[in-house]
Amino acid sequence: MSQVRRSVIFSSFTRYSIMLISLASTMVVARLLTPDEIGTYAVASAIIMIINEFRILGAGDYLVREAELSVAKVQSAMGLTILISWSLGVLVFMFAPLASEFFGYPAVLTIFQILSLNFFLAPLVSIPFALLTRDMKFNLLFRAEVLAVTTNLFVTVSLIYAGMSYYSLAWGHTASTIILFVLLTLFLRPERMSYRPRFKGISEIASLGIFNSLANILRKATVTVPDIVIGKMGTTYQVGIFSKGLGFVQFLSQTLMMGVSPVALPYLSGARREGGDVRFAYQRASVLLGGMVWPVLAVGSLASLPAIRLFFGDQWDAAAPLASSLAIWAALRSVHWFSNEVLLAVHQEKIMALKDALVFGVLLVGIVLAFSGGLERIAQVFVLAGFIEVALISWVLRVYIALPFLPFLRVWLPNIFIAGGCALATLGLKKIVDFSEAPPWQPAILLAVVMPPIWLILLYIFRHPLYLEFRDVFVSFRKKLSDR
Repeated sequence: MSQVRRSVIFSSFTRYSIMLISLASTMVVARLLTPDEIGTYAVASAIIMIINEFRILGAGDYLVREAELSVAKVQSAMGLTILISWSLGVLVFMFAPLASEFFGYPAVLTIFQILSLNFFLAPLVSIPFALLTRDMKFNLLFRAEVLAVTTNLFVTVSLIYAGMSYYSLAWGHTASTIILFVLLTLFLRPERMSYRPRFKGISEIASLGIFNSLANILRKATVTVPDIVIGKMGTTYQVGIFSKGLGFVQFLSQTLMMGVSPVALPYLSGARREGGDVRFAYQRASVLLGGMVWPVLAVGSLASLPAIRLFFGDQWDAAAPLASSLAIWAALRSVHWFSNEVLLAVHQEKIMALKDALVFGVLLVGIVLAFSGGLERIAQVFVLAGFIEVALISWVLRVYIALPFLPFLRVWLPNIFIAGGCALATLGLKKIVDFSEAPPWQPAILLAVVMPPIWLILLYIFRHPLYLEFRDVFVSFRKKLSDR
């Protein structure tokens, strides 16, 4: 089995394990806390998530992408990360009262101060994490991340039962960072890791980091800016409802995307270093991802109500129609999900940041203008932004990696047909079981039993590359069994 395929399997296994644990955590927390409580935490954490992207200033991607990596470069990355991350930690702690006053929620002050602790551990976690990613040691990262997210679950739920409300979410997140620090420092330390900071040569890293961090901030902000805008213009209940609808869609899509995303930059950068065809590598990665994400989102869009009831309880029913629209946006966004990685691989960081800024600008203005029309109107703005994003990135990739649009669309057509087939099958199942009236476990079981075989049959009919991958894995597995 190739290193890339093995890495994708380990990375996906990590993400799916984290998904299951996070799902368990979300299901419990959604029943223990009210939409107002979760909305309060969402407002504070949304800002912290955006600031988070600046704390390592692209040092991680620099270490993954760099062709010749020395210990001195690792030390420079550590030095830059300490300078930025620790400074941000101090600023977050100091400006917590101002943030609390701006939103009018006193709890934001304490949540900010708790989450500021993560900035002081970030350099000691992110640098060894990047080195393990560069070497595609996803088996080691699997152990660390699963233990961290399990700790998050245990601490969060324990503190909720202790009466700490939304503060428990902040302490759970901080506890998971502490666990990662201990594991990566004492047990999983990479060979080239050095904790000695070096402040010479940080300008080279920062030149990548400024644009890369800006792009990451803008990409992250597209899913956090609704919490900030709605939190300022509306109520914490509205924040909680929209956040849960978007969170459900993110759960469906990001679980699949994040399973392969950690492998994307090393894979595309390696293809460029070795003189391979970056366009083919990008196109193949995009089609494979779409073959998984689009069918799942098509089903999720039509079955959002029973799914949200099953996962979170009926107090979140108002999030279901939002999730149906947001699933379309997530599907559109997945088409060029690896665009940042391929632009990084060909050293086009400025263009990467600029295109993300344009997409974010459209979304921000749209959310503000649409707020008076209600949460469903905001969800529709996301769909419009999704179409604009596909068109813009298609043009950018045609210019900078010579990726022609029509041939790219042609290889993507099977994904569209497969998703359409899954959607039609879901509509047929809704005729058998009323998704709005039946207990949520009934449509969930029906979909879990019926949809996977339909998806696999459609992969076979359209000779999708995923079918060929599954076939190769099956043949390899059967051969290993026969050799024993």
